[in-house]
Amino acid sequence: MDKPVALNLEMIVTIVDRGVGEDVNEYSKQAGANGGTILHGKGTSIKEKNRFFGLEIEPEKDIVLTLVPDTLTATVMDAIGKGLKIDQPGNGICFSIDIDKVMGITAINSYRKVVDMETFLDNEE
Repeated sequence: MDKPVALNLEMIVTIVDRGVGEDVNEYSKQAGANGGTILHGKGTSIKEKNRFFGLEIEPEKDIVLTLVPDTLTATVMDAIGKGLKIDQPGNGICFSIDIDKVMGITAINSYRKVVDMETFLDNEE
């Protein structure tokens, strides 16, 4: 099993209409990210619900998770925002979350600072 490591990572979460997730991945890669993971979901906004033959239809969404070094977060989010024109209503939402532990990254050496978790925990005491 992989050992957990301490990194300066953030996860960029981008929620867009279904089918736009691949574009988000492309914008991210162009800005220096290694790629992302696309999950599928349903929107729950009251404004977005439509009716078709009397049935409520909830719009489907792509949720793109992109793990990047914290030094790259602003650059990648800026590329996503500009590419999607995210400042216009209905084009999605993008935010980042700090990540303090991670396992299973195969491209670990491409990140700025890697510290073995045991070393990290020893230094906290």
